[in-house]
Amino acid sequence: MSQPLLHFAHANGFPGQSYRILLEPMQNQWQIKVLDRLGHQPNFPVNNNWQALVDELLNHLDKTCGNQPVVGLGHSLGGVVTYMAALKAPERFSKIILLDPPLMTGIDSLGLKLGKRFGFIDKITPAGITKGRRSHFPDQASAVNYFASKGLFKNFHPQALQDYVEFGTEPRATGGIQLRFSPAVELAIFRNLADNLTGSHRKLKVPASIIRGESSDLITNQREQRLRKMGFEIYQVPGGHMFPLEYPEQTRLCLEKILASSQ
Repeated sequence: MSQPLLHFAHANGFPGQSYRILLEPMQNQWQIKVLDRLGHQPNFPVNNNWQALVDELLNHLDKTCGNQPVVGLGHSLGGVVTYMAALKAPERFSKIILLDPPLMTGIDSLGLKLGKRFGFIDKITPAGITKGRRSHFPDQASAVNYFASKGLFKNFHPQALQDYVEFGTEPRATGGIQLRFSPAVELAIFRNLADNLTGSHRKLKVPASIIRGESSDLITNQREQRLRKMGFEIYQVPGGHMFPLEYPEQTRLCLEKILASSQ
């Protein structure tokens, strides 16, 4: 009997292989397909509400998984795009598990719409921080040191940080290394965050679970209550929004618990 399929989609700015520490130990039970870099294919350019990214994910499913339904797993951006793909093509998924997804509904959705319309979207998403991000380095060691000093990475598991630099950079034509995830694409993704999901949960036809970081500044206790009312199973693990790379072992144990209960 072949292994069941699990399809993983990454957070904005973090190529899929950055999650090796989380996903690799699961390969003895699951056939894992990893989407590498959302938004970098010319035929799926970033557009409003991430519609083209949904098509890109479904295209990747077609290429890597055939017609077999998969468990869709995604972190942050990848979680929302997986959710939207399950809305559009529910037959492709047996279950979805979303890791700290920016699933903006109600008043949050209205704030995004206003931000886009009146030009302050960079103030209410991480786009403002992304604009100034350093994207090239002399070598991997200097990149590791640089990112280790930044707040977003401060609690990363050491191996996760090493993997991010190893799989998230490439040689630069003029020497040194540069980020593989284009800062321009990362910025466009933040500026087009989906604002059209209010009420969408009523159309969802597949089981859905959410894992949040207990100190996440995205899925707050108030948002968790709202998501529970929408019908999502909510689980919690240590860490902030980047918990899959901060506490990969605890995240994996939680995932395995959810996956075991649905088999």
